[in-house]
Amino acid sequence: MEPITTVSFPETRTAKRQYYIDWIRVLAFCILIFFHSGMFFVSWGWHVKNNVINHTMEYPMEWLHLWRLPLLFFISGVGVSFAMKSRTGWQFIGERTKRLLLPLVFGMFIIVPPQIYFERLQSGQFSGSYVDFYPNVFNFIPYPKGDFSWHHLWFVAYLWVFSLIGTPLFLWLKSDNAQKVIKTARNLFSNIWGVLLLSVIPMILYWTLREKWPVSNNLIADWYNFTLSLTIFIYGYLIGTNQKIWDIMEKYRIALLGVGTFIVAFRISFDAIIGEIPDDVPFMPFINGVLTMASLWTTILGICGFAKHYLNFKNKFLTYSTEAVYPFYILHQTITVAIGFHIADWDLNVWLKLFILVLGTFGFSLFIYHFLIRPFNFVRLLFGVKGK
Repeated sequence: MEPITTVSFPETRTAKRQYYIDWIRVLAFCILIFFHSGMFFVSWGWHVKNNVINHTMEYPMEWLHLWRLPLLFFISGVGVSFAMKSRTGWQFIGERTKRLLLPLVFGMFIIVPPQIYFERLQSGQFSGSYVDFYPNVFNFIPYPKGDFSWHHLWFVAYLWVFSLIGTPLFLWLKSDNAQKVIKTARNLFSNIWGVLLLSVIPMILYWTLREKWPVSNNLIADWYNFTLSLTIFIYGYLIGTNQKIWDIMEKYRIALLGVGTFIVAFRISFDAIIGEIPDDVPFMPFINGVLTMASLWTTILGICGFAKHYLNFKNKFLTYSTEAVYPFYILHQTITVAIGFHIADWDLNVWLKLFILVLGTFGFSLFIYHFLIRPFNFVRLLFGVKGK
């Protein structure tokens, strides 16, 4: 399983900080740690594997896999909608380059290589120390044939590219020329049915691109994943400062999350009881596209609605986590892979191993962030955190 992985309606009543947006971002990144820890135990391809595969774990992970990265792209777009209110285009591009491209390059040479090293060790493709392995990175042969990759940092790469190509649209939407279009769009999407209508474009992308362009995360031959993620990112931007749509998400949060969850549960149950219907059966790609994107979009809307209703507050945990979450993301998968490699052959219950893996990933990420990143401005820069 590969990751799938922001219309500015400037009708803003958002002078106060919307803390639920920070909570969504923090919790979405936390979910990634649980998901990548789970990848160690399931049958889907991943970098290192436990000595016992657990298929039961795959059911909740299928649900998480549907929306976890689209939610992050969506909430990233929301963040951009606020950032662009006080920045010129060049200021925005400069800031995004510093906070995304620099950590990406740093991560590709420092953070990601240990993941490939442990994978090569477990698969028997390499034997020797990390010092012996590391020069292979500079052969610049892309993974999986070689040892040069951005692995989980593909999200950062895509986000930087989306920011660059989206800037002209974002600037236009701030201009006087765009106001007529914005007014029309606001009228169209000012109710629940209009918001749900936004799922049609992702459906079209599913029908037209998914089969020809399987998810690869390589940027240059990943058109289904690229265009879907870009669409969700732009949706986040368009919805970001529009309080009316957030109110709609809050009002219908139970129904929205219920529909999204029901579709996933129905599909899993149907495949388990009756059997999966292949895509070459007439109309199945159409049906799968409708179900997949309806579930994805309603789940994102429902999660945002619940967050707005219950999480619009600030505390010390949120203040600390809002800054820490990006370094955690950069660090976490390397730590998960390293721990997983060392515990793979332990004779322990799978769920106890999962607990060790999750706790270890959070614990080591926290230690590195708090003591080695947070106090030092130069290191903060490498991890995309603003200076103190």
